[in-house]
Amino acid sequence: MQRYAATRPWARRVGQLYTQAVQAEAVQQEGMALVVRELERAAQVYPAASARIATEQRLADAYGQFCRHGRVMAHLDSGLMQALSHTRLPGNMPDRLTLPAEAFFLHAGEQGAAFVMHLPDSRAVALLLIAADFSLPGSDWLADTEQSLALLVNYPGELAAPMATVAPEWHALLSTVLGGLAVMTQPRLEMVRGWEESAPADAVALASHPTCFKSRKKGRSQLLQAGFQEVSYCRMAGVAEAATEYTSQGYWRRRR
Repeated sequence: MQRYAATRPWARRVGQLYTQAVQAEAVQQEGMALVVRELERAAQVYPAASARIATEQRLADAYGQFCRHGRVMAHLDSGLMQALSHTRLPGNMPDRLTLPAEAFFLHAGEQGAAFVMHLPDSRAVALLLIAADFSLPGSDWLADTEQSLALLVNYPGELAAPMATVAPEWHALLSTVLGGLAVMTQPRLEMVRGWEESAPADAVALASHPTCFKSRKKGRSQLLQAGFQEVSYCRMAGVAEAATEYTSQGYWRRRR
């Protein structure tokens, strides 16, 4: 998410449009037009940029929805990631979804990430999967092929269908994202609010001051101005950190 915001020249404007607008449909059209104008201008130097319009529009809309719904970023804890990788994917999505926001960014460690957009009226979740090497420092995002995949998942609905439609290289990330969404409905899941691990400790301590509201406000302001993001860390008590703890795939209720 931060790589997207740092590399796309329209990211800040798109975030402002989606945050300030009342009508979502109108702002989507304006955001899409903004991306088209910028890419057509870039195509004068990078001819391949014109072929990226549809992909960049999807990315811009997902980022705009992320901004509109509070810029919520969720991170799957390493222990939970290990447990998910050794747990069979459920056959169906849950009947109800318990999500941190209607649109948020779900980080899945070294596997990649996904923009998650809840469509409650359609009882569906729109996913935009992002590869782990998306816009790495030093890469030329206009010239290089950016890896992303958009798909729609209905709930309750069988998960075999979306898994069968995506290329094998996306299976691991998609399984982790779907598993993460499924366990968010479990009461055992803890979502602990914090800051990025790279954030300076003194500013984090100030933003977490136990008694002084002004100190918390000052620390939070310092962190946001420095470009750090608040994160909801998704954890589940009792899951193992090491893969050696898992000898076969199964369910948590069958484990000690």
